[in-house]
Amino acid sequence: MRDKLTEISGMRDVIAKDLWDAQQSAHAQVIDLSTGKQAATQVGSLLLTASLSTAVNAVKGLTTAEMVECLVSPLREPSEFLESFQQLEESAWYIHHTPEGRYYFDRQENLTKLLQSLAHDAPENQVDDLIRHRLRDMFKPMRKSAYEEVLPLPRLEDVADKVRKNRVLLIVSPDSKIPPEEVQKFFDGLSQKNNLCVLTGDKTAMGSVEKAARHVYAAQKADGRIPKDHPQRDELEKKQQTYEQDFNSTVLNLFDKVLFPIQRVGKPSQLAPKALDMTRDATKPFDGEAQVEKTLTSNPLKLYLDVEKDFDPIRDKSQDLLWPENQDEARWSDVADRYTEQPGMPWLPPKGLDTLKSIACNRGLWEDLGNGYVTKKPKKKRTSVQVIAESEPNDEGKVRLRVNPQNAGPAPRVHFAEDALVTEKSAQLKDQILPTKALRVNFLVVDPSGQFETGDIVTWSNKLVLRNELKESGGKRTVGLFVAPSGKIRYTLGGEEPREGALYDKPVEIGDDAVVMRVFADASGLEAKTEFRYPAKGKKGVLVDDVKPARLVSRTGRKLDSRAKTFEGLKQAAEKSVTFENVTVNVGNGAQVATFFVGEILVNAAFIEAILKTTLEKFAPDTPVTMTFRKAHFNSGHDLNDFAQKLGFELNPGDVEQ
Repeated sequence: MRDKLTEISGMRDVIAKDLWDAQQSAHAQVIDLSTGKQAATQVGSLLLTASLSTAVNAVKGLTTAEMVECLVSPLREPSEFLESFQQLEESAWYIHHTPEGRYYFDRQENLTKLLQSLAHDAPENQVDDLIRHRLRDMFKPMRKSAYEEVLPLPRLEDVADKVRKNRVLLIVSPDSKIPPEEVQKFFDGLSQKNNLCVLTGDKTAMGSVEKAARHVYAAQKADGRIPKDHPQRDELEKKQQTYEQDFNSTVLNLFDKVLFPIQRVGKPSQLAPKALDMTRDATKPFDGEAQVEKTLTSNPLKLYLDVEKDFDPIRDKSQDLLWPENQDEARWSDVADRYTEQPGMPWLPPKGLDTLKSIACNRGLWEDLGNGYVTKKPKKKRTSVQVIAESEPNDEGKVRLRVNPQNAGPAPRVHFAEDALVTEKSAQLKDQILPTKALRVNFLVVDPSGQFETGDIVTWSNKLVLRNELKESGGKRTVGLFVAPSGKIRYTLGGEEPREGALYDKPVEIGDDAVVMRVFADASGLEAKTEFRYPAKGKKGVLVDDVKPARLVSRTGRKLDSRAKTFEGLKQAAEKSVTFENVTVNVGNGAQVATFFVGEILVNAAFIEAILKTTLEKFAPDTPVTMTFRKAHFNSGHDLNDFAQKLGFELNPGDVEQ
C-alpha cells in the first residue's frame, strides 16, 4: 500500500523524510518514538491521502479540526493528535498550508526544510560571531553604572588590559563550577579585582545557545531569499520572531548568575554568585544592563546608584578601604587606584568617586589639601572673613564693603582697623556693611563659642582713583590731576614711563596739539597708572589709536538702559570678542526682580547671555532688562569707537585706556 501511494503520488521524498522509512528516522516516526504512540504517523498518513487529488479546483488538505474529526475515537483524546501534528508541522520538510489554514503535503520543500538546511550549513565562526553580537546587544552598557564595557565569550588572556582600565562585564560559558574554573584563575591573578563582573551560569548546555543561534542565522539568510510578496513571507516573519524569542530565553536560562567581587573580614577575596534578577516589564524591550543593575542593587548590595542619598555608608567603606592603614591623608590618585583593587568596596556610577569627594569636602568631613592629597580628618577650621567691594571707589576714594565672617560660630566678633594694625581691642563691626576711604582695612574675626580657632588677620586694599580736569583760559589749556583717597602723582607728556615722570604739584599746561598724558600715582604701596588723551585744540572727542588694544572704563558704570539696548550691546560685544569686568545685570521690576553681579573677572558676551537666558525663563517676555559695566576690553581702538558709536556712548577724556 505504501509503495502504491508512493508510485501514484510521486512523493517518494515526502514519505521517506516526513512519514516513514526503514531506519525509523522519518519525522513522524521520531515523534512517535518519543511519545510512545502512533498519533504523528496516523495524522501524517491522513494528511498525505488528503493531498493526492489532481482534479480541477480540488480542495486539497485538511484543517486541524478535520484531522481530529477523522481520527478521534472513544479511546483517543483530540489533544493527542493536535500535539503530534504541531510537532510534525514544526519538523516536517514538505507540509504546507493555505491562507485559509488547510494543511497538505507537496513535493516542494517547505520553509522548515530551507531553514534547517541553512542552520545546519551555517559556518561555525559566523555562528560564534552572531552569539557574541547578540550578547553584546542584550547587555550593552548605556548608563555604565554597573559596568563600562561588555565582553561576550572572550579569551580571558586577551581581556586583562581592559579589566585593568575599566569595570567590565565578562559573559563566560558556564561549566559545572561557580565561578567557572578559568574565571577563578583569572580573578586570582588580577590586581584590579574590583573591576570584574561576570555573567555565567551553572548549566553546561552551551550547545543549546549555538542551536538557537543557528536558527537566528538561518532566518537572517532566508530573509534575503524570500521576497516580500512570496506566499511563505508571513510564515518566515513569524519564524524570525519565534527564533529571536527562543534565543533570548535560551540565553537567559543559561546565563543566569552574576558574579561580583567581595571580601569578608579575615577571608580571601572571592567572586560571589547571585541569581540574575529577571523581574521586568515584559511589554518593553529586554535591557540586560538594567537587569544586572537590579541584581547588584538588592541585598547583598554591591552597587550604589545615588552617591548623595547613600553618602554615609559609601563614605564609611571608602575610609576603611581606600586610605592607607593608620593614615588620615592619601593621594587621591592612589585612592582611585585602590577603588579598582579592593573587592570589598561597593561600585559607584560614573564619576561617583569624585562626587563622593565633592560632597564630603562640601560638608567639611574631608578636605582637599590642594597638593593632590585628601584628608579624611580635616584640621579644625580657623576664623576668617570674606570682604566684597560692592562699589567702585568714588571721587573721594570711598568704597562700600560687605563683610561676611567665615568659620566663626553663631555670634562672631569682627574687629577692624583702618590704615592701622587690628587686635581684639580694635573697634568691632556692628553691621555687615562698612563704608571706608582708607587705603587698607585690617580685619580680625573671633569666635566666642570656641568652636573655631582665631585665624589670621585679613587685609583689604583699596584702589587709587586717578581723575583729570581739562580747562581752557586765556587761550591756554591746562590739566588738573587728582588722586583719591590720597597719594603722590607723577606724569609725562611724551609717552615715557610715568613712574619716573615729573612730580605733579599744580595744573599742567599741555599746548594746542593732541596730547597723551601718562599718569602714575602711589600711596603706601598702592599704585595706579593710566593715560589721558586730549585731541588738538578746537577738536572734540577723545584721541583713540585705531590699531592698539583699548579699554573703555567708567568709575560709575556704562549703562545699557533697556532690554533692546542690552541685547544689542551683547550682540556687538560678541561680534568684536569684547570682554567685560564689573558687570551688573538687572531683570524685572519692583519685588519681582533678579540681579546678578560679576566683579573683577573677565567674562564675554556668551557667558552673560547664558545667565540671562536661564534667568529670563522665570519672567514674562517683555520684562525690563538693564546692564551696567565698568570696564570693557577691545582688541583695537577701532572696535571700541565702533561699539561706542552704535550704542550711543559719548567718549570723554579718561574713558579710554590704551
